[in-house]
Amino acid sequence: MKQHERDPFDSAGRGSLPDIWKFLASIRTRFALSETEAGLLKNAMCETAVFAPGEYLVREGERIHYSSLILEGFACRCKDSQDGERQIMEIQIPGDFVDLHSYPLEVLDHGICAMSDCRIVKFMHTDISRLIDESPRLARILWFATMVDASIHREWIMNIGSRSGKARIAHLFCELYSRCEVVGLTTDHTFWLPLTQTQIGECLGFTQMHVNRMLKELREMNLVTFQTQRVQIHDWDGLCELAEFDPAYLYLTRREA
Repeated sequence: MKQHERDPFDSAGRGSLPDIWKFLASIRTRFALSETEAGLLKNAMCETAVFAPGEYLVREGERIHYSSLILEGFACRCKDSQDGERQIMEIQIPGDFVDLHSYPLEVLDHGICAMSDCRIVKFMHTDISRLIDESPRLARILWFATMVDASIHREWIMNIGSRSGKARIAHLFCELYSRCEVVGLTTDHTFWLPLTQTQIGECLGFTQMHVNRMLKELREMNLVTFQTQRVQIHDWDGLCELAEFDPAYLYLTRREA
């Protein structure tokens, strides 16, 4: 059951400005943000909500009037077929806007589901409209974020359609490591990934048995180990070579808005 909380930055409600920076690490990797701009983003924040693993943050076809930024935990974009098969189309991590595209769309063609205990903060669409009016630069930055999501989707299509089994898993691990590193969620080439082997299969079009076999082969190649929701990369260069991983599609370099 999702639970609503007070604003996460201060017991009084809005809080002090510096506390927002860790939640904007993904944006700040790509763009310099002034304290004024960070303040505008903070002032657009509404209530927070907590979701348990498997709960929907947003259901497909549900009309919503806010967009969500993940503060803690992992979520995914997914679609379910009529016979119960699920396709995961992107993994969302702390610092990601999971549904910024719902601002113009209002109704999503896919669901957003928590993969772990997950805490989000809401941005009401009326407040996003006001933010865009007050800061055209922030409008471009938020637009850029949706373009990066589209780039990730294209790479996932390429990964599923054109790479071998081991390369698909290797690419997924390379991407998530690169994204987690930006927001400070990696240590010594290790990061937490709250997915089961079945869920990895739902990302990549495999059965759980196929995923298990591919993970064993990657481990025997001394490239990477996935165990108890931890990914430990033993040979980063080798893993990237197998995956044909080029992080350019993540647009992680600093740029002007």
